[in-house]
Amino acid sequence: MKGNPSTGIIFAFGAAVALAASFVFSKSVLNQLSMVHFGAVWFTLGVVWNGIWFLTQREYRKLSGSFWKKTAVALAIALFEGAATGLFYMAIKAMENPAVVSFIGNIGPVFVTLIGLTLLRERFRPTQLAGIAITLLGLFVINYRHGGFSGFTDPGALYVIGASFLFAMATITGRKYRDYLNPGYMSLIRSVLLALLMTILFINKAGAGMFDISLSIWRDLILGSLLETLIVIIFAYQALKLIEATKTSLIISSKGVWALILAWIFLGVFPTGFQLAGGILTLVGVTLITWDKSLIRRR
Repeated sequence: MKGNPSTGIIFAFGAAVALAASFVFSKSVLNQLSMVHFGAVWFTLGVVWNGIWFLTQREYRKLSGSFWKKTAVALAIALFEGAATGLFYMAIKAMENPAVVSFIGNIGPVFVTLIGLTLLRERFRPTQLAGIAITLLGLFVINYRHGGFSGFTDPGALYVIGASFLFAMATITGRKYRDYLNPGYMSLIRSVLLALLMTILFINKAGAGMFDISLSIWRDLILGSLLETLIVIIFAYQALKLIEATKTSLIISSKGVWALILAWIFLGVFPTGFQLAGGILTLVGVTLITWDKSLIRRR
């Protein structure tokens, strides 16, 4: 594999922290704006950030040779990512604590592992079975309510699970076709698609007051959209070029810890005991899913 794996790990951690921060910024905005109002502004800003990156970094030069294949890969991943992102923000809107959304999202590596075993023919390890079981147990603990698992009936939980599956499909696609993957190009297409969709929905609702937004909300929109629509995508897919898909998922799954801390500090919300316990179980499960003993031997 070309490149330095240590650099890939740094990219993955950067993506995790940036993603956690974007959860907090988006939740702050969604507490005050409708989903379509939020999406129209958030992803339009995303087009701006991605357009600037694409032009100033001359990403278009990387499209020479196999242009149509690179476009097809970018479009396929952008569609998976776009649909997943929409569901994810619907979950953040519906649920009080973005850290809990992140914990439930740790089901993603389960999907990545199962799909990777099928499509990428990655070797199955016994620890992965234990990790999958523990992650699913954690998911049930998070959704435990008053003697039952009624949390699964919450729309937010279902949105996250659906989003996680689609994100896993994007991850596997990016890994399988990494030779044709241009993260900046993919991110630009994704932002354009989401901005168009959200703007159309907003106009259909005759949404007046597009710019009737306070300065504090604009601050959160600008910073959050920069992190989520550009920084996270670039970092995550750069990591995928340097380290395994499962290892990338493991590191990015630490986003729940960062989201918990940031949400506690800036939003004043903290998970319940069951949610916290379930979140810890999902982290343990993800660690087992992606654990590689060869890393210890190489050290």
